[in-house]
Amino acid sequence: MRLAAAAPLVFGAAVMVAAEFVVIGLIPPIIADLRLSPAQAGSLITVFALSSALLGPPLVAAATRLPATFVLAGALLPFAANLLLLVVPDFPLMLLLRVLQGAALPLFMSRAGVQLGGGGGNGQGIALLYVGVTLGGTLSPPAGSFMAGQFGWRLPVAAIGALALAGIIACLAGSFDAKPDRTSAPWRLLARPTLRRHLLLSTLAFAAMFTGFSYAGLLLRHAGFVGDDVTLALLAFGAAGLGGNWLAGKLASRALAGTAISALLTAMAALTLGTGPFVAGVVIVIWGAAHAAGFVFCQVRVMDAAPEAPGFAGSLNISAANIGIAIGSLGGGKAIEAGGVTGASAAACVIALLAVGVALTWPNSNVIQTSS
Repeated sequence: MRLAAAAPLVFGAAVMVAAEFVVIGLIPPIIADLRLSPAQAGSLITVFALSSALLGPPLVAAATRLPATFVLAGALLPFAANLLLLVVPDFPLMLLLRVLQGAALPLFMSRAGVQLGGGGGNGQGIALLYVGVTLGGTLSPPAGSFMAGQFGWRLPVAAIGALALAGIIACLAGSFDAKPDRTSAPWRLLARPTLRRHLLLSTLAFAAMFTGFSYAGLLLRHAGFVGDDVTLALLAFGAAGLGGNWLAGKLASRALAGTAISALLTAMAALTLGTGPFVAGVVIVIWGAAHAAGFVFCQVRVMDAAPEAPGFAGSLNISAANIGIAIGSLGGGKAIEAGGVTGASAAACVIALLAVGVALTWPNSNVIQTSS
């Protein structure tokens, strides 16, 4: 697919992931404005992840025969509905939108992944899609926090709604191949031990990645970053992620090893962040590149494991990833309560070693050479 034709897909992915993670930077003003407890505000993150994990795959299975243009544009509608919060800043409405958005994310990402992956897990095509994921995931928290500080939390939320509306128009104007999954019973894929093992590895990898990243701001402050330095560090993290995307696309045939190595590198980076300013700068670059590469490697692995239904398989991977994100964010928080900021880094290393163990004990495969 040409770059111009792929642009609506990359843009849509960026908007959706920005919507998922912008809340990280908005929780303090949301708590103050709506008079919520931290647990209530934190549920905005939890319900998105759970909805994505539980509702995404059934929605993808139900929509597998629908036209790609209809699916892609329709999946962006709940995100455009953020504009409602400008006039109705109501917490129950926010929760409802987060549920709908969480369910829509795998629908968009799986269909876009099939389009860019040529009907399978083409590494460079998936890497292109995850450029949007990297930009949305790393830029939205600092950008949202800055905008909220200047204009209130509703403006960045509404801005994402306006961007989603632009994405809908772009998708409706685009030209996409149908490329439906070639199986009428996608749920039977879960009977495959290999696919279940791939999903377990994705869950562990994302848990390791987000045990640290969920608390990146705290880790950076613990390493000596203050004020605008934290924002600059997150921007460097995102820029390095673009390089990680490119590298993962080139090394897609080694996605199994890549997943394990990426998870381990992100955990080790979080653990060594506080060893000095120069080292911290190098570590942030490695961390950002490995973090973004992990997204690509996981999606390629799982889509390749079910070539007759790559869209549905991709949605299962997104579900597994969101379960990992939930485990990582919860586990990281508990680890910080128990052992301070570095407790999250240590917990990430433990989970990453579990991911490495799963990869090293993969049956009938050479971990270093292939993901199959």
